[in-house]
Amino acid sequence: MVHLQLTRLVPFVCFISAAAAQATSTAISFPSATASPTLVQEGFGYNPSEAAAGIFAGLYGIAAFVIFIRLFSNRAWWGLCLPIGATVMSAGFVLRIAMIIYPNSFSIYICSLLFILLSPAAFLAFNYILYGRFVVICIERRHSLIRPERTARYFVASDITTLLVQGAGGSMLTSTNSTTFKIGTYVIIAGLALQTLSFGLFILLVLHAYRSLKRHGVKPYDAPWSKILRLLFFTSALFLIRCIYRTIEFAVGLGNGYLADHEAFFYVFDSLPLFFGISAYAVYWPSRYLEPYFDAPSDEMRSAGAMIPSGARYEA
Repeated sequence: MVHLQLTRLVPFVCFISAAAAQATSTAISFPSATASPTLVQEGFGYNPSEAAAGIFAGLYGIAAFVIFIRLFSNRAWWGLCLPIGATVMSAGFVLRIAMIIYPNSFSIYICSLLFILLSPAAFLAFNYILYGRFVVICIERRHSLIRPERTARYFVASDITTLLVQGAGGSMLTSTNSTTFKIGTYVIIAGLALQTLSFGLFILLVLHAYRSLKRHGVKPYDAPWSKILRLLFFTSALFLIRCIYRTIEFAVGLGNGYLADHEAFFYVFDSLPLFFGISAYAVYWPSRYLEPYFDAPSDEMRSAGAMIPSGARYEA
């Protein structure tokens, strides 16, 4: 029932967000030639939609609230990064509303930009951690190219590095010097490109595990943990869409390119994919499906018990 409601909600949210963004950006005209453009107009190339920002602030806030409930009810502290990231994302849209009200505030502008730009790294980190737990608890380690205990470390370290690079570039965007501003944009592009590459390698890692299972006679989609694989593939594809879009957007140029100059693209290729990705976890919380598949666990599977909190089976 919940899945059906979510499916029906998808086209509605897409239509409302795109319509709100398009209506507001076209309804609000730019100042006359004699008036100086605001900081927001110079940075974005359009007048952001207050209605769309309000809608997504609410959507991410609701998603964060539901995921927090899931997390606390299952005591799945390993997944804390997901609702925190959703909360920061919601705060970014709240700041986007404030940015519209105060279009010449540097602090509000840069905080909104960085909150929305950087918080999805927490969503990627959740997938890294989930993959490691999936391999250790549900299948044998031999199906993973990288030791599962180290997967999250490697990829989270990569994301932290790219996050710092993007943050450094974002801080340079506050400069009134045009050269520094351009350098900051290039730094952000480099950080986004590296993040996209890193996440693409992670998807290949998940795909390798899937193929390894099939080679060893396991039918992944018939196993009790099949939804874990489905969730990883589904959410990773959505997150990758966002990574690619952001890289192209900054590469073309903020306020200068077609993608960057039309707010509807931001919601369709950034905010919506991320929202649907984390909402999938709100509906299908992974703890319910993290259970061993084999009837006679190997020594590795027995040792995995040490990594599972008291009560080997979680409830959703």
